[in-house]
Amino acid sequence: MTTNITSKFIQGTGVAVTTEGDTRILAIHAYSTVNGTIDIEDSKGSKIKFQVPASSQADNYIGELCIRCRGTVSVSTPGANGSIFFIVG
Repeated sequence: MTTNITSKFIQGTGVAVTTEGDTRILAIHAYSTVNGTIDIEDSKGSKIKFQVPASSQADNYIGELCIRCRGTVSVSTPGANGSIFFIVG
């Protein structure tokens, strides 16, 4: 397990992590005021995609197995109406 655990917050759509190496996602908390899809991608494509109902939230704990991302990690939410907070290491 890595010891460089940190958190990232993105409002809307944007780049969360810029690196040449690997990033591992441990947990995700997402919120949106409209119904939509949250998509987390790395340099090779989509890593995890899930629905968030209108005016609702989603909590995903992945744990020690993590989601391994290579290179830049970007997030897509339902426009400016969504936000995502995740723990990476």
